[in-house]
Amino acid sequence: MECKQAYHAGIDDPTGVYREPSPVHLSFSCILRGVEPVALDRPFNYLVLGMGPDLTASVLAAANPQGHFYAIDCRPVQMLCTRESTQVAELENLYVLEHSVAEVAARLTDLPPMDFISLCGLYSRVDGGQRQHIVDLISRYLKPGGVVYLNYDAMPGWSPSLPLQRLIRERVCSGGPATHQSMAAAREMVQQLQALGASFFDGNPNLQHRLDSLRHDKGGYLACEYFSDGWTALYHADVARVMAGAKMDHVGSADLAQAFPQLYLTPQQQKLLATVGDPILRETVKDYLCNTSWRSDIYLRGLRRMTSPRREHWLRQLGLVLTSLPESLTLDLELSIGTVKADPRFYQPVLDALVRRPHSLVELAEIPALFPLRLEDIGQMAALLTASGQAGVHFLNAGELPTAPVQRLTAAQGDAIGMRHASAGRTLHKR
Repeated sequence: MECKQAYHAGIDDPTGVYREPSPVHLSFSCILRGVEPVALDRPFNYLVLGMGPDLTASVLAAANPQGHFYAIDCRPVQMLCTRESTQVAELENLYVLEHSVAEVAARLTDLPPMDFISLCGLYSRVDGGQRQHIVDLISRYLKPGGVVYLNYDAMPGWSPSLPLQRLIRERVCSGGPATHQSMAAAREMVQQLQALGASFFDGNPNLQHRLDSLRHDKGGYLACEYFSDGWTALYHADVARVMAGAKMDHVGSADLAQAFPQLYLTPQQQKLLATVGDPILRETVKDYLCNTSWRSDIYLRGLRRMTSPRREHWLRQLGLVLTSLPESLTLDLELSIGTVKADPRFYQPVLDALVRRPHSLVELAEIPALFPLRLEDIGQMAALLTASGQAGVHFLNAGELPTAPVQRLTAAQGDAIGMRHASAGRTLHKR
């Protein structure tokens, strides 16, 4: 049932390697929000649910040889793709299993307790019963202190597009199973309605993003958003309350730029949020302020707030490395929240230092031009440079880990991996 709801024969899932599920990225996100992260200087277990055809599971395993990764999907063809990359890179720490979420939740397979569980898009594609299986699985397998990465299509941002989604789905499914041909027919129908002056489009100016996506995006992405039987755009409040039933606390977004509301909310909007005491309502109000249509959330089982000295302890363990060519560096940071113009007084000395070599955050804080910035200010700069794709955060002890698996996978897959690796750190990049 899960496969039927979430996936479509004949239409491949979107491919790529995604930064947010990286253990380093998730731990850094926790540190930014003053929450105790999962330590990565020791063995850990990581579960990927609904991995799709991309290389994320393989890249995560190659870049984190101290972790044990379990990739689970209900489709045999995905098993073959991931097993091939596992064999090529000789990844002894990646285990590929063909199971549905319901089977895993019911303990029909043997898994150890997990430090990380990640779901990329699956939660929006399945119905309420399947989502309950996901929550049961998390409750059963996630360790205390463990992290869940959960992204999904969200309300209220999707609300203007729901009739469009329904129209496309009806057109695609009217001729049987979804195919590339039926998707092309749905595109054509939407274009015809626009050309004929259908009032629905005139009265919904916020549709333009969806219409552009329908026109230009690949079939796998569109299939995820329009054709899944169980697809639903969800409110944060509903997801947070369900996750609370599994003893999960909401940490924040895995989108690093979202950690700094002063960059995308007006002072008046920030003042309003400060008056909202309930955390679920406060996050919901922010979704209305931002018209959120996609959430990439981090949940933690047993959230522990850190003191300022403890947070500084973690920041001292981090380094920053360039992930772009020096000639392509810019102070106009392209972020999910929009373009942010970085202050050249502080950012330019950081970029100049990184061009020479990777630096720890402590070393960057010692650059004379950065006085009197605090270490947490350097952490914010590192977060925004990472979010813009120009740099990557890493834990300093990563330099002691073996690099052979990454090198084998990179040699075998080349640019398809979408990953850049430096000897001083391991960084995953969204394509």
